[in-house]
Amino acid sequence: MLDSQARRSVLAAVAGTAALGGCLEGTLESDSESSGVSENGTSAEDGGDATVDAWDETALEDVTTGESFSIADLEPPVVVHTFASYCPTCQRQEDELGAVWDDLADDGADTSIVSLAITDGDEPADVAAHAAENGYEWWFAVASEALVDALVDEFGYDISVHAESPLVVRRADGSTETLEKVAPAAEIRAAVDG
Repeated sequence: MLDSQARRSVLAAVAGTAALGGCLEGTLESDSESSGVSENGTSAEDGGDATVDAWDETALEDVTTGESFSIADLEPPVVVHTFASYCPTCQRQEDELGAVWDDLADDGADTSIVSLAITDGDEPADVAAHAAENGYEWWFAVASEALVDALVDEFGYDISVHAESPLVVRRADGSTETLEKVAPAAEIRAAVDG
């Protein structure tokens, strides 16, 4: 049997590996790029009568401008990316979003992109600095725990795992499509145009 010091060392190594593993190049999960299309339902609290989900209605603040908004306020299509500012996978996804942003601007398309920081490690100032350092010009906000819970209720657990770097595309008809890491710009654009 291992002595206490050796056991602690092994446990620390395992915990460190598990904590960092999802934020490196990949995870133990499949690196598939698309998980499918679903229709948005209504949240359990609204009795089924609302046409907008709780995750859409949550008040947010753009950390780059101080402007208040909700996803429901934005004209569809809207691309939502859950991320952490320190995650390399998330950075690769945001680079693809940047290419889509530029492409949409060139086409005069009216699409919003919202990057939501979903970890306790991201403060608004950190997220604003991340956006500025990378030249990103779309919406950036820090998600509350309640918003993350609402996203999980609607889209499943993976939406809350920044290393999965998931995207949700909400279309004008209310349908959504989820895309998973790292969705290339062409796939994102196809979902937006969908």
